[in-house]
Amino acid sequence: MSKHAPQKTFGKTTENLANCRLTSPLTDEQALAIAEMLSISEPWKTLKFSAAALAKYLMRDDTSLYRYAVSVDGKLAGVICVRYPWLRGPYIELLGLSQDHRGQGIGKQILAWTESEARREARNLWVVASSFNHQALDFYQGLGFQPIGPIQGLVTPEYDEILLRKCLD
Repeated sequence: MSKHAPQKTFGKTTENLANCRLTSPLTDEQALAIAEMLSISEPWKTLKFSAAALAKYLMRDDTSLYRYAVSVDGKLAGVICVRYPWLRGPYIELLGLSQDHRGQGIGKQILAWTESEARREARNLWVVASSFNHQALDFYQGLGFQPIGPIQGLVTPEYDEILLRKCLD
C-alpha cells in the first residue's frame, strides 16, 4: 500500500484561494448565517426560498453533497455546494455570495478551484441557473459552460432552470 494515498476529489478541506478561503464541512452556525444572507438576495428572493428552507438544505445529511463555506478576510461571504458523483462529473448545486462580495472575481476563483478538483476524475462539470437569472447565465457561459437545455419545474413551477455543462476534456 502506498504511503501517499491519492487525494480525494472534494471532501473535508480548507483551501486558500487568492481572495477567499473555502472550508468544509459547514458548521450549523455557518449554515444559518449563509441561509439568512442568501434569502434576501437574488435569485432566492424571486424563487421565494426562505432562510429556513435554505438552512435545511445546507444542514441536511447528504454524503454526496460537499458544502464549503466561503470567507473573505475572515468574514463569511457565501457558500458552494457540489454534488459528486453526478452525471460523469460534479454538479454545482449552489454557488452563492453575499451582495458585498459579488463582482470581485471570487466566484471565478471558486469555479476555477471546482474545475481543478473535478478534472482529477471527471469529464464534465454541471450547473443550473434560473431562466430569469441572466447575470448567472452570463457568468457561467463566460467561463465556458454551454447551455444544454431547460428543465421545467425543477426548483419551482413558475420558472425553468437552464442546465449548463462544461466539458473538461
